[in-house]
Amino acid sequence: MTAAATLVPALAPGAALPPWRATAATVVAAEPPGPSVAGDDDGDQYLGTGGLILPASVGHDTRGEVAACPGCAWRLSTPCLASGLGNPFDGQSTCLSVVRGCRGGRLLRAWFQPAGGRWRDLGLVCIPESGPVTVAEVERAVQDGFVRGVPPLEPKSQPTVGILAQIPVVFDSGQPGGVREWEVNLLGRTVSLTARPGWDWTFGDGADLQTSDPGGRYPHAGVAHAYRREGDYLVTCTTTWTGTFLVDGLGPFPVVEPIRQRERVWVRVGEGRALLAPPPSPLALPRG
Repeated sequence: MTAAATLVPALAPGAALPPWRATAATVVAAEPPGPSVAGDDDGDQYLGTGGLILPASVGHDTRGEVAACPGCAWRLSTPCLASGLGNPFDGQSTCLSVVRGCRGGRLLRAWFQPAGGRWRDLGLVCIPESGPVTVAEVERAVQDGFVRGVPPLEPKSQPTVGILAQIPVVFDSGQPGGVREWEVNLLGRTVSLTARPGWDWTFGDGADLQTSDPGGRYPHAGVAHAYRREGDYLVTCTTTWTGTFLVDGLGPFPVVEPIRQRERVWVRVGEGRALLAPPPSPLALPRG
C-alpha cells in the first residue's frame, strides 16, 4: 500500500507562515509477490518454488544456493515414506527415532531442483510446526522492519530568523550520515538489515540538490543555499533509504522497495538595506 504525501498549500503574499514543520507520510511499497508453496496432508509434505531458508544443519553453500534461486523448485517430504524423487529413508525403527529427535518441529526430507536440472536429495531437516520459511516471506516482513528501523527526518535551517537574500542558508536533515545496520527477529529468524541514505533537497525557488551529505549545523555547510530575492520559500527534503538484508547468515538479499521520507520547512527571506547616516556635526567632534 502506498501512502500519499501531505501537500502544504502555498501562502498568499504577506500571509503569516504556517507551523515551521509540516509532516508527510512515509511511502511504503506494495508487498512483493511470494513464491508458490503448497501443503500435502497425505504425504505430510510441502511443495514450493522460489528461495527457501533451510536450517543450519544443511551446509552453508547448499543453503545459500537454495535461498538465492528464485526460479528453482523444492520439496519437503516425510522421510519414512517412499518417494518417486529418489531413495527413501530406509528402516522404520531408525526413522521413528530420528523423527522424535526433532523437538518443536517435524523431520522432513529436503529435495531441491535447480532450474532445468534434476532433483537432488539434501538430507533430513527439522522444520518448525508452522512450516517452512521462504525468502519472499522474509522480504515482506523485512519491509515493515525497514520502515521502523530508519531514523525520522527532521529538517531545519540556520539561521531560523533574520535570513537575508544573497547570504547562504545552512540546512540540516536531522539524520545521521553513512550506513546504518541493525538486527531484528522475523518469523523466528535473525535478520540483519543494512540501510544506505541519500537526500534530495528542493529549495522552493527552482533550485535543488541531490547529496549523500545529511547536512548539519553551522559551520558545517554540506547543504547550503543562497536565495536571490526576499520571500517565503517552501523547502522540501526527501530521504531515500535503500538496503539489503541477511537472514540466518544467508544473503545479502535486496530490500525490494526503497523507503522514502518527506518533510517540508518554510524559510522566510528578507532583504538587507543599507541606511545612509548624516556626517557627524563639527560641534560634536572632540577638541584636541
